[in-house]
Amino acid sequence: MENYIRRTAEKAGNVIRHWWLILVTGILSIGVGIAVFAHPVESYLTLSIVFGIMMLVTGIVELVVSLTSRNYFMTRSYNIIGGILDLVLGLFLCTYPQITLVVLPIILGAWLLYHSFMIIGIGGDMDSFRIPGSGWTIAGGIVLLLLSILILVKPFSIGMAAVVSLTGAAFVVLGIMAVAVSLRFRKIHRIFHYDNAEVIDSKPL
Repeated sequence: MENYIRRTAEKAGNVIRHWWLILVTGILSIGVGIAVFAHPVESYLTLSIVFGIMMLVTGIVELVVSLTSRNYFMTRSYNIIGGILDLVLGLFLCTYPQITLVVLPIILGAWLLYHSFMIIGIGGDMDSFRIPGSGWTIAGGIVLLLLSILILVKPFSIGMAAVVSLTGAAFVVLGIMAVAVSLRFRKIHRIFHYDNAEVIDSKPL
């Protein structure tokens, strides 16, 4: 039983090899959120392209993480499907920004809703492994969930300014959570790396 638990924990640590990709995504998301707040009118006109680029980046990150490791912190098939959807929607938004401008709040809200569930799921997996910070991760996912619902509920009736503000806030929250989770994964990865190195060094030649 002890060996099984150790092997499971080691496999769980494999996913964290790519913690820096999640960090990059988080920093980009925060940057997009700040840009939306700084230039609200211009941001709404170009939000489709910016959002499309962000979806492409997150899609690539999700596919790299899920395809190159046994992911015990997020369901592997769930990541692959989500990454493919991100790539498809990202390409669509970048290719047809004017067409999607009308339905952009709906697409944006649905995308953020999906990622809020992912963050909540990560927080639940972290709690299962007794990883500190799981409560804050779940709380951040709930905040993102509420923001996505606000964007989805009657997006055209709340006005352009409200959509832009909610969008900026959602990107900032998503970015902060991604950065926090990536730094936590980095710490765990280093622990697993050093533990495995000590095991190898302790083996007789």
